[in-house]
Amino acid sequence: MSDIAEQPRAALPAARAPRMNSAWLAGLLLLIAIAILTLAPVVYVVIESFDVSPLGAPFKFGLDGWRDIVGSQRTWNSIIYSFILSTRVPIAIFVALGISWLLIRIDIPGKRFIELSLLFGFFLPGVPMMMGWVLLLDKNYGLLNVLAQKLPFITEPVFSIYSIPGIMWVHLSLTTIPIMVILLAPAFRQLDAAYEEAAEMSGAGQLTAFRRVTLPLLAPAILTAFIAGLIRSLETFEVEQLLGVPANIYVYATRIFEMISREPPLFAQALALSTLFLAILFVLSGFYQLYLRRAGNRATITGKGGRLQSRKRAWAPLVSALLILYVAFSIFLPLAVLIAGSLNKLFGFFFLDDPWTVNHWVQVLGDDRFGRAVFNSISLGMLVGVIGVLAFALLSWVIVRSRLWSRDLISFLVWLPWAIPGLVLGVTLLSLLLNVPGLNKLYGTLTPLILALLIKELPIGVQMIRAAIAQTSHELEEAGKMSGAHFWQIFRRVTLPLIAPTLVSVFLLVFASTVRDISTVVLIAAPGTRTLSLLMFDFASSGRFESAAVVGVIIAVIALAVTAIAFRLGHREGI
Repeated sequence: MSDIAEQPRAALPAARAPRMNSAWLAGLLLLIAIAILTLAPVVYVVIESFDVSPLGAPFKFGLDGWRDIVGSQRTWNSIIYSFILSTRVPIAIFVALGISWLLIRIDIPGKRFIELSLLFGFFLPGVPMMMGWVLLLDKNYGLLNVLAQKLPFITEPVFSIYSIPGIMWVHLSLTTIPIMVILLAPAFRQLDAAYEEAAEMSGAGQLTAFRRVTLPLLAPAILTAFIAGLIRSLETFEVEQLLGVPANIYVYATRIFEMISREPPLFAQALALSTLFLAILFVLSGFYQLYLRRAGNRATITGKGGRLQSRKRAWAPLVSALLILYVAFSIFLPLAVLIAGSLNKLFGFFFLDDPWTVNHWVQVLGDDRFGRAVFNSISLGMLVGVIGVLAFALLSWVIVRSRLWSRDLISFLVWLPWAIPGLVLGVTLLSLLLNVPGLNKLYGTLTPLILALLIKELPIGVQMIRAAIAQTSHELEEAGKMSGAHFWQIFRRVTLPLIAPTLVSVFLLVFASTVRDISTVVLIAAPGTRTLSLLMFDFASSGRFESAAVVGVIIAVIALAVTAIAFRLGHREGI
């Protein structure tokens, strides 16, 4: 009798030990895997910032690079300009909050068209769309300036695209506001409207309910959008390079590009400036992590069901008209100019006697590089999108739900890719590919491009899905566990469907970034793995702006098709 009673007690420690060891080992392996992907490039950047030896020579420690950037007024001016231009982020969040609230909470006519247009706007390629705005707002030949000066009381150009307001407008209209709506709209959808209705039934007005109920519940998603937008704004390159440099406006990323483009390249100074940005990231990450710990997880989706319906308002048609006018002006007008430019004999000269031709389309479509670029872009976008969504969702679940000892370290490591601009990340990966035995066999395939883009999109993907998982109640997964389902069944049939709106948004963001990306992959893409964006960049760099516009229009068509498909699938899941 006593022996029988003692058997479970004796067996208990032996039964628990393997589970504890396996959990500890799983945490260690996952930590090592994430560290290899995210920490290795950062360590490389920091170490190489102290290398003062000539290119290709053995490492020699020195502080010359750091002295140069600290003592350079141009460097400090570029940092100041970077933060000035980053003020577009709070502006975009303010506008996006209003647009998201109207799209989700108010029954406005044409809401799907407006939301689809904003998604489409984010997908549109930045470089040719920016060229469209140049054709509209250039001081000398911009169409809007030309038309404005025909008025009797205007004698000088009204707009200047080569300025801080011009750069901010291009970013706000093409990327910042659309991406903020993409980030915040799923959070509004996942927020049970019963919370706001309860506040209104207690006597609070709509603005009071929005300020004291909606905003606090959405604070994690808003903070994630703010941090993501701020860091992305600090590392943007193409628009600032083409619009800022002619006006002597250098930002952090264009200053790095200038250093790398010199002969000989100033790698130590460029990497030292990147390390300085890494320090800024540490501060932002620390504040964000501290906030999340104090705020905790705010579950707004529970097992009790939610009220997500929109309301009818008498002023809804007027708001709808204003939003449609906004997307028409900010997205479709420069796109129309881009299409017209692709049909110009000479890009931008609309007032010639015979300005139109289709020869540029015939030349581009008949180019062998075009077919390979289409295949590479679609394959790369789908692979990075699907792999990224699944990997980011698993990492987010580990950070939010698991009890692994390494989850806080993993949460910190996923921020690190934001510390390196895409151009520097490309340099780092190219160096590793060429110098590490065995990795050189991957050069010339899509694998380095997939890896680089996954690393680049890791922070935004994980933070978006993490915020969505934090908004879902743990009781829903516990109910599945009580029903006998194992982890993969619960994850696939409970967790993923609940956060489907965010998953679709992440896929859209990753696919769009993959199709649009230039700086990250330009150095590691071999001739046979050039994407449409790189082909467009090659055309533009060689002065073939008409051909670049043709490729830009084709990317826009692909973006429209994929956006429509994803949007349709998302609404089937209740987006």
